[in-house]
Amino acid sequence: MKLKELASRLGREFRGDGEVDIFMPAPIEAAGPGTIIFVANERYAPMLETTTASCVIVPEQFAARAKCPVLISTNPYFDFSRALEIFFPPLKPATGIDPTARIAADAVIGESASIGALAVIGNGVRIGRNAIIHPHAVIYPRVTIGDDFVCHSHVSIREGVSIGNRVTLLSGAVLGADGFGFGEHEGGLFKIPQVGTVVIEDDVEIGSNSTIDRAMIGATILHRGVKLDDQVHIGHGCEIGEYSRFAALVGIAGSTKIGKWCQFGGNSGCADHVTIGDRVLVAAKSGIHANIESDTIVGGVPAVDVRQWRRYAMALPRLPELVRRMRALEERVERLFKSSS
Repeated sequence: MKLKELASRLGREFRGDGEVDIFMPAPIEAAGPGTIIFVANERYAPMLETTTASCVIVPEQFAARAKCPVLISTNPYFDFSRALEIFFPPLKPATGIDPTARIAADAVIGESASIGALAVIGNGVRIGRNAIIHPHAVIYPRVTIGDDFVCHSHVSIREGVSIGNRVTLLSGAVLGADGFGFGEHEGGLFKIPQVGTVVIEDDVEIGSNSTIDRAMIGATILHRGVKLDDQVHIGHGCEIGEYSRFAALVGIAGSTKIGKWCQFGGNSGCADHVTIGDRVLVAAKSGIHANIESDTIVGGVPAVDVRQWRRYAMALPRLPELVRRMRALEERVERLFKSSS
């Protein structure tokens, strides 16, 4: 593809030779002739003078430093991702229903759908336009789904779940499984019925093998734009605010409320019935046991303000030496006490 064509498709200004051929986007460390890369911050800006890439996507302030043609962007990372989609369009199966799929007679499937082999769609299901449902997906009865839905293989969507527009579910995700609710009675455990549901709003993506439990009563809610990595667990009755993001292996216990634009690092977790404000950042492997106010960065177990956690982390390697010195001081004090008595 010529640079001028790529610039036109991205709607961005280019400077330099518009006839140069672009074959693929590449990471900056793998740049070479025919590739396009991006530079978004000063840390990598010196590489503009030595790169062998055929084009670089840069903000205006870096343009003059490049020794090759450039695309001008207010957000190079965003436009690089758009270029990736142009050169590597996502898999899109042909429209139609595979003859091995099992679809209930009263299910309603919107126009231009693609339903893969051995997919199962239950009674009363409603699915909007342009759905892509890959093989072996299972949708239980009374599920409602909006437009532009993408469901990869081996996804399970339980009864009564509600899903908005432009939602993507990666392989193995489970929506609407029973919440973990048990009580004690006469020396044993009894199961508390989980009769609520799950509501997934627009533009949500749920990673592979992630699980969203249905509420005991009411709904577990993922608001607009929430993104879950692989193997994330959201417990029953939780509510996750708009555009919050969760890295792999995060676990959120039941009835937790999380605000907008929060970010959870990998393998972090949160106890039940906790309230977390907006724009909270949680470091990897942290454990949250209490409410957290908005605009806070926390880390550690139990999670505390990140500045306090860093002090803990700096002191931890010194603990054996401090203990040794403390014992030596105790022995010295004991000897002085004995000699003076």
